[in-house]
Order: sequence, then structure tokens, then C-alpha cells
Amino acid sequence: MANNGTREFINLDYMDLMADGDVDMKKTMLEMLVMELPTELAKLHDAFGTGDKKTLKSVSHKLKSTLAFVGNESLDKMNKTVERIAKNDENIQPIGDLLNQMDGLSANVVKELGDELKNL
Repeated sequence: MANNGTREFINLDYMDLMADGDVDMKKTMLEMLVMELPTELAKLHDAFGTGDKKTLKSVSHKLKSTLAFVGNESLDKMNKTVERIAKNDENIQPIGDLLNQMDGLSANVVKELGDELKNL
């Protein structure tokens, strides 16, 4: 994969494996990720704002499978921490900082996913 070197924030090896050379499938997956990632992060922000641990846990759990296709270890690790905190009924205050970090990182991720989509 020649363009892997230009990717700073994503690793699409898993997506490529799952798409198995089907460009239309890869395009569909990329479109879904570009739309879904910001939407799911917004849901996490809303849940954090209202202190809704159940939603924090369920959205972060769902996001794990989405992030597997993105291939960004930092984003994945932060999301797992959000899920752990919500799941273990810990103080959710640290989630605010995690979400802010995830926002910054996900903006770069979505840009690279969009660039990848344009190049298909």
C-alpha cells in the first residue's frame, strides 16, 4: 500500500483486509466512518454533559468496533478508558479531558479518511 506512508492518523490495514479488494465496499466503509465518528463523539459529549454513565458506556462500547477500522491506537485507547470509567462507575470528570483530546485527534482522522475516500 503505497499511500500508507502519507497517513499520519489512520491505519486502514484492517479495513483493507475486510474489504478484500472490493473498492465499493471500502468506499462505503470510509463514508460511514466519516459520518459516524463525529456523530458518536457528539453523543459522548452529550452523555458526559448530563452525567449519563449508561450512555457513555454504550456509545464508547459501540465506538470500539468503529475505531478498529480507523486504526488509530491513541483514539482507541482513550475510548476504552471512557468505557472503563463509565462501566466501573468511577468519577466521570476525567472523561471531559479525554473527550477534548479525542475531538482534536478525530478531526485529523476524519480529514485523512476523507482524503482516502477522494483518492478511491
